[in-house]
Amino acid sequence: MLNQDVMTPLYVQLMDIIEKDIKNGKYKPGDKIMTEAEMAKAYGVSLITVRKAVGSLMEKGLVVRKQGKGTFVTKPKFSRNMKKLQSFSEMCEQMGVVPGAKMLENRLETADEKVAQRLGIEPGSNVVYISRLRYADREPVQLERSYFSLKYAFLVDAKFDDNSLLDYLHEKAGVRVASSEKVIELCRATAGEAELLGVKKGDYLLFVRSTAYDDNGDPLYAGIQIINGDRFSLYVYESNGE
Repeated sequence: MLNQDVMTPLYVQLMDIIEKDIKNGKYKPGDKIMTEAEMAKAYGVSLITVRKAVGSLMEKGLVVRKQGKGTFVTKPKFSRNMKKLQSFSEMCEQMGVVPGAKMLENRLETADEKVAQRLGIEPGSNVVYISRLRYADREPVQLERSYFSLKYAFLVDAKFDDNSLLDYLHEKAGVRVASSEKVIELCRATAGEAELLGVKKGDYLLFVRSTAYDDNGDPLYAGIQIINGDRFSLYVYESNGE
């Protein structure tokens, strides 16, 4: 039962209990928690109190309500710090999850105007195009599409499944990503993207357009990342410079 005689509101007390149950493993990702009526009876509170507690848990991203099915514990999101230069593999290792990749395409193609501009080459020039599906603990979370100038044509002969593309670049050409710029938008999943990422066609996804530069400030690659926002969050730090 909850404590009626303390200053902490009852819904906060209930929220704290459920949150502890989730963190302690009583409720695991994907588990269904008690119904609102069951919680009201079990803890001796009103349905309004229960709904406020569950609403707060939803705001924290700990549970999700599925229409007609109930309320379920969510899977913890993978989080990427966009301020820090960090590869997908490094992010996974930092979070204690196993990174993985499946190469979908590796070929030469003609650069359109936007890709050519980002790489500093003439439109219509050939570029190396590499696409991969990225995994975290064997779960598909991100599609990568990367474009390289023909300076890096040797990439066409390489395989990038569970090995690091950036490490390979450093080993073969002595180059590394020294800086990058990113534009983050929303997009809707195409049928192909939905199948690869395990979402529904038309679902909202995070769309990141990035350009990476080497130590000399020259474009290293132009990339696109399409990310399942239900499983992934992007962290950005801002400062007024003072």
